[in-house]
Amino acid sequence: MNSFFARLPGRHAALLALGLVLACPAAVAQFALAVSPPRFELTGTPGTPLRNVIELSQVDVRPGNYTVRTADWTFKPDGSVEFAEPLAPDSCRPWVAIERKELTVAPGRPYRYRFEITPPAGTAPMECRFAILIEGKEQSAGPGVPIGLSARVGVIVYVAIGGVKPALSVVGSAVQQVNGQPVPVLKVRNDGTAHGRLSGFLNGTDVGGTSLEFTAATSPILPGETRDIALSATRPGNIDAQVQMRFPVTVRGRLEWGESGSTPVDLRFVP
Repeated sequence: MNSFFARLPGRHAALLALGLVLACPAAVAQFALAVSPPRFELTGTPGTPLRNVIELSQVDVRPGNYTVRTADWTFKPDGSVEFAEPLAPDSCRPWVAIERKELTVAPGRPYRYRFEITPPAGTAPMECRFAILIEGKEQSAGPGVPIGLSARVGVIVYVAIGGVKPALSVVGSAVQQVNGQPVPVLKVRNDGTAHGRLSGFLNGTDVGGTSLEFTAATSPILPGETRDIALSATRPGNIDAQVQMRFPVTVRGRLEWGESGSTPVDLRFVP
């Protein structure tokens, strides 16, 4: 996904799909901003500036006024994200320079917002992770609304320094309820030094012998973390058809991660 529309309510709301940035409709005051890309996955060298651009497009007939700043973030077990403006221990945000802290984006003409990361010379191998928060300036509350409203979007940046890499493995499995439906879930551990994501397809069958294809959620697994990764089922050759899985379900194959890593899967899921 190369862009997203952010319509986020609440002065302190910031929803992020990490691998993604999430968006939801605001009931009263809202802004509309298209941001591309929603995240960066970069490689850096100590002592060398790394420059990139976020493209901001105002999806409205009126100009949008925004503030920009950096933040640290935490990816919680439930998939939600918590941003923190105070520097976290070992934060790499002091290496980050942003173009400006306030800007106006006019409709019909994308704004190319620049930022730069310069890891100091001699930096030990690590993964630098931070967010760039883009926040709409607070709008006055309308009649009957007791507080002003604004919104913000977080663009996540990962910078691999010194050849750090993920090392993912499946260490368990379960069936969990997701949106009221039972779903097969992999428990994935990252013993590496950088975040990783699973990709690829798995083959499977349900208890009735129906052939299925499975894909893993693309949530990031951070170094030292074990995270639940849900599997989505489709019918081979028809990814748009709804699938009602009948358990037990057997799933086999390999999922890929990183540049050349892969992990085998051969599991039977029973609620």
